[in-house]
Amino acid sequence: MKKEPLKKLSLIIFCLAIVILICFFVVFNFIVTPRKYKNYIIEFAEQYSIEPALVYAIIRVESNFDKNATSSAGAMGLMQIIPSTAKWIAEELRLDYSSLNMYNPETNIQFGCFYLNYLFERFDNMGAVICAYNAGETVVKSWLDESGNIDESKISYPETKNYYKRVLSYYNIYIEDEIGE
Repeated sequence: MKKEPLKKLSLIIFCLAIVILICFFVVFNFIVTPRKYKNYIIEFAEQYSIEPALVYAIIRVESNFDKNATSSAGAMGLMQIIPSTAKWIAEELRLDYSSLNMYNPETNIQFGCFYLNYLFERFDNMGAVICAYNAGETVVKSWLDESGNIDESKISYPETKNYYKRVLSYYNIYIEDEIGE
């Protein structure tokens, strides 16, 4: 007779542990891989043929989803676009740069996706695109192997090497989440 209450108590404890683990996973996943600005990311990723997981990963690393982020180099907004690149993109899109707010999530994500598309046209592989987004396209050419892929051992900028690894890491988390949806 005494074993029955112990079995029930063990089952209750087991169920509570499962619920706690699920809650922890959901909260942890939300903190590590936020999904802010989903509508803009989906819209512009589709428009410029970019995987949304890559856009999420770049925003996560560049600004941690802080739309008001500014770097010491003057890069602005979610995707940390420098003014000279923003002006060039505005010209390409036939927009008046002086009337744009690069801290506006919609504008910033559109410009970031446009620029990623431009880089994919130049390099045709994600590793090179990620490095070029951080270090510029000219230097990245010297980091490519014979097949046009990034040779990680050739990345001469420690910041870019770290950036490359972090973006790929978050990309893999986001892409797994997309597959699971």
